[in-house]
Amino acid sequence: MDKRLENIRLYFPAEVTGAYLAIQSLLTANSIKNTEMMWTMTAVALALTAVNVAIYIRFYNVSSILIHGALAIGFLTWVINIDLKRFTDMPLLGNHVEITGPILLVFYSLLTLFMASPIPAKPKV
Repeated sequence: MDKRLENIRLYFPAEVTGAYLAIQSLLTANSIKNTEMMWTMTAVALALTAVNVAIYIRFYNVSSILIHGALAIGFLTWVINIDLKRFTDMPLLGNHVEITGPILLVFYSLLTLFMASPIPAKPKV
């Protein structure tokens, strides 16, 4: 069980999620409602997804396209769940985002159980 929890933790992109939450807080502090600026926050999420890929390439030497895809899907799934009300007008997700967001999160969590850690293990000396 510890290995499964560790895999979920490693697939959770904490740096970019923290950045998204900081931007979300800036909007709130400036009286922007959590149902406004959907396309701006979508662009922010996509930009932070690219930053996440760069982090894993640069600092963890991860080159697998499959792992980068899983990390990107994971981050976008977390964004949807962190900011459900903002994405209610999103085409294809919209009206059902409060159902599809958590369902995507459940499937993403299950997916990470079957994948190796995105951070390569350091050789023991």
